[in-house]
Amino acid sequence: MDPHHRSAASPSERRLRLGVSSALKPFALRPSASPHFRLTSGANHLRDRRSLRQLTPGLLRSYPFLPHLILLLLLSHAPYYSAAAATSAATAAAAAAATAAAATAAATAVYPSRDAGRVTFTSANHGGENVSGGVDTAARRVLTEPTVASLTPANEILQVCRSAGPAAITISPDLNGQTWRGWGTSLAWFANYIGKLPPEQLNQILDLLFDPSSGIGLNLARYLIGGSYNLTNSPRFDTADWESRAIPGYRPSKTGPYDWTRDWRQRKVLEGAIARGVDEVDAIVYSPPWWMTITGDTSGGNAEGETNLRPDSYGAYADYMADVVGQFRSHWNVTFATMNPANEALEGWWVKGGRQEGCNFNAAQLERLTLAVAAALRRRNLRTQVAGFDSFVGATLGKQHRFTARLKSSLKRINVHQYVPPPSNTTDPREYIENLYVGMARMAIGLGKDVWVSEVGPMWVGGGDIDVALFMARSAIQAINIMGASAWIYWQAINGASATNRNAIKWGLFTIPFNRLSNETAPPLDIVFSKKFFVLKQLAQGSPRGSHPLQIDAGNGCHHCVAAFYHPTRQFVSIFIVNQQDTSYDLDFSLVSFGRFDLESPCHMEMWRTSPTEDASLIASQSYADMPGSFSATALGLSITSIVFSNVTWM
Repeated sequence: MDPHHRSAASPSERRLRLGVSSALKPFALRPSASPHFRLTSGANHLRDRRSLRQLTPGLLRSYPFLPHLILLLLLSHAPYYSAAAATSAATAAAAAAATAAAATAAATAVYPSRDAGRVTFTSANHGGENVSGGVDTAARRVLTEPTVASLTPANEILQVCRSAGPAAITISPDLNGQTWRGWGTSLAWFANYIGKLPPEQLNQILDLLFDPSSGIGLNLARYLIGGSYNLTNSPRFDTADWESRAIPGYRPSKTGPYDWTRDWRQRKVLEGAIARGVDEVDAIVYSPPWWMTITGDTSGGNAEGETNLRPDSYGAYADYMADVVGQFRSHWNVTFATMNPANEALEGWWVKGGRQEGCNFNAAQLERLTLAVAAALRRRNLRTQVAGFDSFVGATLGKQHRFTARLKSSLKRINVHQYVPPPSNTTDPREYIENLYVGMARMAIGLGKDVWVSEVGPMWVGGGDIDVALFMARSAIQAINIMGASAWIYWQAINGASATNRNAIKWGLFTIPFNRLSNETAPPLDIVFSKKFFVLKQLAQGSPRGSHPLQIDAGNGCHHCVAAFYHPTRQFVSIFIVNQQDTSYDLDFSLVSFGRFDLESPCHMEMWRTSPTEDASLIASQSYADMPGSFSATALGLSITSIVFSNVTWM
């Protein structure tokens, strides 16, 4: 993220002292009449097969050459077609029966009707007692912070879709084109601190982030390979807030050997995350080791735009990354999916003397380094591939033409950071976002690469805690619907809470007290939740890995604030609605292309919501004999609502 921007907010949070939030208790299925959900045209009586007529338009849009290919195949195989038809039909019927049986078995565990378990807290705050139950609502408090005049309220940066009457939205079975890979977090820098916590505290935190039953259920993680600050030349890390940013590198000096005992705290967190369900891990570096730099300081070069990597160290730096990747694979049984050789290098703002590692590269330098890393990984027969470019969307689009076809073809995927400065030259921020993200989608499609949001956070966003949380939800929906992103990874899941870090709750999903790494006794675990925690819980549990984003066919720009997913094996459709305005409004949805998967069982609907007074709370639950063909839903002011239909397939 941009080290020059550290803005403040005035949020309202919930402090977890005496138990668990209602959102973390086991999901309960119970009938509930709800004023927020209304059937508008009865049930959908379509049954158990997909309509070729409905699927064809989507196929033709994605594959315009398909009719010509089919005609060519028919003409070339005409003499054999009749003889093969019976065999192929029997094979298809057997495969369909097997698929249906497997999916029926999977439907019993479909979200959100899973056994969630519960979390108990045993920190010194509670005198060692196991305490469960509701949150002490009296502990809700407001952090008063300085007003930052340059901040723009979230609902002014990105306007919500509105109309005079209810907006009509059709959820189409045509897929957006991407398979959803999941939700995640970077481990920098909080893992370098929480890895030192006693097991009972560390397990509580890991459960909240990565356990799909008792927490959010994040399934992606990004591991930071440190550059080893040379503390003689780098800034002094004189508080616990800043100390965790000094990630130990595995080779602390040019002449010394690798020391694989270093960075044990971050590795311990990664191990716990994988044990709880993280199924894809990427590696990234922010800076070369200090002894490969020009300034001797891993914070940056002598001036903005100047690289800090010594001209004779490109090969050595690539070997360093590949050696660490190989060590993880051979000794710690972790295979990184990608190695990302730079972080926001194209922006050019990394200068020595800062409190964050970083290294500038121009396009030619970054290409040289990336290709060197790819070659180093191949020489070691590692499956890890390189990714690029881990920069802002604008910087990626503006400079991608400077990279050669050779580099672009070497990338496994395109990584972008979803920080969007408020536009100064337009009166329509939504159009600005649309053009930017459509450009990113076209670039990725042209290269034949997936695009991931590999880092995101509430930069340049003002307002209270719920405003920041809804802004983040809105950003995720825009990345999915417009940019075509296949994954969304949050920047800093946990921040240290202290008098010197007043901005902690704005960035962290929750905060805990930090103390110095050298202090072997951790402070009592006092968890203060942001609304972002509950928003991300709704998103992650309603659209897990393997889901498919669906097309949103609506006017009024509702694809900026409404997203929908279909999970083909767990057989559910989920819809998310974000309302950043103070007032409520209604949306009319059409689901006529969907029906029940298992005709012997009813379709079930549940609604979940986070608002100023609700934390991923179940607000409605109802079973239907048939899949509703259409319905109307109320989007409460300042809320995100998820609507989940289980036992669903498309026709």
